[in-house]
Amino acid sequence: MVARLSACAVLAATVAVNAAAGTAAGTNRTAQLSGFVLSAPAEPICMPRVPCLRPAAGTGLVFTRGGIVRARTTTGKDGSYKLIVVPGTYAVRVTDSSGVRRPTPAAVTISAGQVKRVTFYLDSGIRRAQ
Repeated sequence: MVARLSACAVLAATVAVNAAAGTAAGTNRTAQLSGFVLSAPAEPICMPRVPCLRPAAGTGLVFTRGGIVRARTTTGKDGSYKLIVVPGTYAVRVTDSSGVRRPTPAAVTISAGQVKRVTFYLDSGIRRAQ
């Protein structure tokens, strides 16, 4: 009985040490993605040295992999977003009513434990022929 208890205690200690070592070694199973969504052009005619981008406030972003929605977020007033995802490559699309569906870039790849900043750009459509 004592031998069996000792074996269980050793096994439990080994599992605990291995779990701690895995965390310390960076085997994090999530990653952080953040950045901004900007719309351009902000004016029909952009002038040199005058910003021609504006934050895309309240824009919904959907991140899919294998055709399944894996994450979604909405930008703040300043166009910023932040979310935690499982590592991988995601197709990104917009879900607001502006008619824009594909941001640039249209895909993002993120690794385990990575903190990645990505700025997505949307075509405002301001220059399209009517």
